[in-house]
Amino acid sequence: MPDPQTRPFGDRRLGEYSFREHLELIRTRPEMYGLDGSYRDFVTYLYGYDAGTRDTALLGFREWLLLRLDRQSGLGWPSLVLNLAIPDTPVPHNRALSEPQNRAAVVVMFQLLETFLNDRDSDRHGLRKIFSSYDRRFVS
Repeated sequence: MPDPQTRPFGDRRLGEYSFREHLELIRTRPEMYGLDGSYRDFVTYLYGYDAGTRDTALLGFREWLLLRLDRQSGLGWPSLVLNLAIPDTPVPHNRALSEPQNRAAVVVMFQLLETFLNDRDSDRHGLRKIFSSYDRRFVS
């Protein structure tokens, strides 16, 4: 009899979560993942998660954020999220966030990730559309 933990369940194994489900779990129960609920901890965790997927979980997120900001930048996605979360404020290093800034950054980050995943996964060419739009606006 096959082990129930390795039995296929759709396109994944029983007990495995999609990236969307995983985001919801860490957002609502960060302490279960050893996180303190700070923007810094979530960013660190998501960098590790993305690395574990060979940089595919967040593929296109930075480009998508730059399209939303309508400008080119050398900043990484965490700083771009801070630009959107606390506009009209010089982007602080994520260790220097005040408590209200930290709360805003966390809320906005999860909202942006949800919208990004909706755009990216809306059809089979969602990621291609993001990169094409980025290329047309900033590279060509």
